[in-house]
Amino acid sequence: MARFFTRQRLLHLLVHLVFWAALPFLPWVLLQQQPPHFSFWRTVAPIVRLAVLFYLNYWVLIPQLLARRRVVAYLGVVLVLIIGLHLPMSLHWLGIGTLPPLRPGTTLADRQQFQAVIVLVTVFVWMVSSGLRITSEWFENERARRQMHSDKLAAELAFLKSQVSPHFLFNTLNNIYSLAQLRSEDTPEAILKLAQLMRYMLYEANDPRVPLEQEVEYLHNYVDLQRLRLADDVEIEFVEEGPLAGKLIEPMLLIPFVENAFKHGVSYQHPSAIRMLLRVTGNELLFRVQNRRFPVAPPATAARDSGIGVQNVTQRLHLLYPERHRLHIEQTDDEYLVTLTLALHHAALPVS
Repeated sequence: MARFFTRQRLLHLLVHLVFWAALPFLPWVLLQQQPPHFSFWRTVAPIVRLAVLFYLNYWVLIPQLLARRRVVAYLGVVLVLIIGLHLPMSLHWLGIGTLPPLRPGTTLADRQQFQAVIVLVTVFVWMVSSGLRITSEWFENERARRQMHSDKLAAELAFLKSQVSPHFLFNTLNNIYSLAQLRSEDTPEAILKLAQLMRYMLYEANDPRVPLEQEVEYLHNYVDLQRLRLADDVEIEFVEEGPLAGKLIEPMLLIPFVENAFKHGVSYQHPSAIRMLLRVTGNELLFRVQNRRFPVAPPATAARDSGIGVQNVTQRLHLLYPERHRLHIEQTDDEYLVTLTLALHHAALPVS
């Protein structure tokens, strides 16, 4: 019962009640006269006839005829319906039959004026009925369109997010496999770091938004995992500036840029450096990743997977932060620089 009487339906019902309560006084307002004493046939019967026109047009004629673009048939039925509801007056206008005699004190001009008002009120009721129905249909279609867009957006985001995690996991497992082959003492710590990363991916990252501190901690764990497998001569720098508390961000949004830097910016034959800057100023986040480029011919599988994470996060940014982010990727012969600026969400204050 509570679901049936929604706010929208109650408002809709209230509009109808106010309309029908005010309608009996409309003719006398137009005539600028005092309404006569209450009489069933003078008050209720005309309103019932107008209600037939209103709801027949609202529930049947517009959906069955006008909505199907049968405009001529619709207008014809409406005209016949209006004539039928005021049959004695319509027949009199057509020269068939007579109207009841005039009441004492009523002139022919008064009767003609009253008949014109009745026609005007009837047309007004038809227009209100049509306007409400068309407006209701438009709002319903708009709501359905927004819901469809929202569902499509959620599906696209879920698909893009599902692509990020397996891609990242695949690369990380390859790194641990390399450590295991070298029988490195860092292998157990690498597995522990991977467990922490997977815990974040499986639990916290399922939320639409996460605290910025958790996302940054996730980045640190990933960088620490990379440090375990890289030589000491690879320079890795991660600088944080500004307060992180009280800010929210969509999960797994920054990691593709970091992952891409480690994937393509490290060489065992040349000096390598990866520099990351994360700065929070007010509600704005600046994230910059800079790395060297070593263009070599990659294997077929690497060529197929290259850039998947960056492509996905670019699409996610367009979906999640429309007009609220700037992504600039600068690529030279020996350097790759990503600069992302976006407006952060505020965390809800706890209720005391």
